[in-house]
Amino acid sequence: MRSNRPPSEWFAVLGGLTFAVSGVAHLLCPRAFEWVNRRAFKDSIHTHVIINGIIETALGLAVLNPLTRRVAYAATGAYLTYFTASLLHRQWTLHN
Repeated sequence: MRSNRPPSEWFAVLGGLTFAVSGVAHLLCPRAFEWVNRRAFKDSIHTHVIINGIIETALGLAVLNPLTRRVAYAATGAYLTYFTASLLHRQWTLHN
């Protein structure tokens, strides 16, 4: 049986589900994500894990909805840029 959905739709569904599941995992098992957040943030690591979990869950769900997908892609790009910049800044600060 073939689907009428274009590949971009499948990519959006897979990406949205992956991001949403990752976000929920942050909330259910925060200790598993503390190591990466510790590399990006100086203080309140547990709080950052929970906030990141909420953000990732919301972004994943927004990507799943065709009506919010374009905005969700932009917001996901902004979130990933923010997290990467925090990670690089923290690492640079620790090593200089």
